[in-house]
Amino acid sequence: MSAMTPSLERTTLPSGPDLGGGPLGMIRAVQTFSSPLQAMTDFHDQYGDTFTLSVSGINIVVFARPEHLHAVMVEHAASFYKDADYTDPDRGLARFVGQGLLTSDGAPWKRHRKLVAPALHARRIMAYADTMSEYSDAMLRDWRSGERLDIAHEMMNLTIRIVAKSLFDVDMHGALAEPIFNAMREIQEMQGGGGWQGLLPTWVPTPSELRRRKALREMDELVYAIIAERKASGQDHGDLLSMLVAARDEDGQPMSDRQIRDEAVTLFLAGHETTANALNWTFTLLARNPEAEAKLHEELDRVLGGRLPTLADLEHLPYTERVVKEAMRLYPPAWSVGRVAIEDVQIGEYFLPKGTRAALHIYHVHHSPALWDNPEAFDPDRFSPEREASVPRYAYIPFGGGPRVCIGNHFAMMEAKLILATVASRFILRLNPGQTVEMDAGITLNPKGGLPMTVTARH
Repeated sequence: MSAMTPSLERTTLPSGPDLGGGPLGMIRAVQTFSSPLQAMTDFHDQYGDTFTLSVSGINIVVFARPEHLHAVMVEHAASFYKDADYTDPDRGLARFVGQGLLTSDGAPWKRHRKLVAPALHARRIMAYADTMSEYSDAMLRDWRSGERLDIAHEMMNLTIRIVAKSLFDVDMHGALAEPIFNAMREIQEMQGGGGWQGLLPTWVPTPSELRRRKALREMDELVYAIIAERKASGQDHGDLLSMLVAARDEDGQPMSDRQIRDEAVTLFLAGHETTANALNWTFTLLARNPEAEAKLHEELDRVLGGRLPTLADLEHLPYTERVVKEAMRLYPPAWSVGRVAIEDVQIGEYFLPKGTRAALHIYHVHHSPALWDNPEAFDPDRFSPEREASVPRYAYIPFGGGPRVCIGNHFAMMEAKLILATVASRFILRLNPGQTVEMDAGITLNPKGGLPMTVTARH
């Protein structure tokens, strides 16, 4: 549908803020979005669930109603590609992850998904459960009751080790993981706008740009070394990396090292950071809600009796799952998703001409009082079978939806539940009295400045 058809009703875009054009508009955008989530919340308060943000001649329609999210992600999925936040080679995710599953579209994306999907199939990831529990147990053996730890750092370390071992059969411990962490930190800053330095071309050697180049170079050295070692060994480990090395296209040609690198980096970065942050917010919420924490402890003590959780235990830990789901409602890992219309398309009552950008504000949907009773409260039982059945379609989408739904959603949920069960059955995590935990909204929601908590062994 590359041209207008009679079925498309031309209507004006929704009203909204116009930050102006040219350099002045970009400066205003940097000022406005120094705190992007707060800026979006303020605009919603002023303009409602749907509005158009105009910046330097670019129209971004912000959608925050379930029916609109479903229309963009499912009904008209073929009319949208990923936007510049993903694909821009200088300031988008593509700068770090290249042309992998997360940033490709159309036929290339279908090929990438076909290659990666088998390694993340629900049946295959069951084999990863023991690794998740055992690595969690190894982390806890280093914890000392009464000490204060940065839980954000602990969770990042743990989840990157699990991803590395499960998908690439690499034990990525200690300093070996630093290039991945540094790259993720640079991506977060870049996606958060980068402040005033974000207005400058990338050839200008600003401090942030030099840091970015160094992080990318060191990450590439690590990933290419892993690929070279696997190829030299000639061994099939039955993991994702072996699948990528053995893959052949329609002409029988193998993937290039660059193609393998792009897929590996995509899974390294996307596969650990979102789960780590989901757990960060889960522990924060449990510390603030002792009644829910006590209910979780009761379930874990009754089912596990102090032993490590297994895959078979998960079906007997329904409240543990509800806790994770509710944490991802309040703090969705991907709080906003960007798309661009590749053709004219009608979304509800709004006509989007080709080239219009769409921002799907998942955080706002997850907090809407029109969709959720007492939406700011932490209430895991809202995901009991009876209550969850009444949640409107696309009112809860922590992993996105439609054809582009997160391919690792089953992996992430299993990992989050097993880590939570392992940690919470043996330790209580506490914030200091009066301690605040602020959100840092980059490409995902992070606890700003880390998450210092005191860990106390349970007896």
